[in-house]
Amino acid sequence: MMRNVLFAALLTGVILDPVLAQVPDPTRPPVGQDSADGAAAPVDSGIQTVILRPGGKSAAVINGQYLRVGDRFGDKRVLKISEREVVLQGESGREVLKVMPAIEKIPAKKIVVRKSPAKETVHQ
Repeated sequence: MMRNVLFAALLTGVILDPVLAQVPDPTRPPVGQDSADGAAAPVDSGIQTVILRPGGKSAAVINGQYLRVGDRFGDKRVLKISEREVVLQGESGREVLKVMPAIEKIPAKKIVVRKSPAKETVHQ
């Protein structure tokens, strides 16, 4: 009995191993975005995250660099950080980096459900 179970497990591993080896790891960065030490390299597309602090200095991470308003990013200065964008100013003018350029946020509409007054019935 134990021998059959061991044989079935070994056979399953031999059959499934080549199949599973072809399934890409969804947690790995796309090909060409690994650095020499194996860590993921910053994406060239811009903003990785925005940190909004009410009453404090908001921050953004752009290409792996932590920035606040007034900081320099290359030859540009960070002018504004908001939920949707980071505005940079340089010699060539203003540059606006969108947090999610392909996604437009639309506020949800409130749905109001009105209840009609309950009908009273008189039982005699």
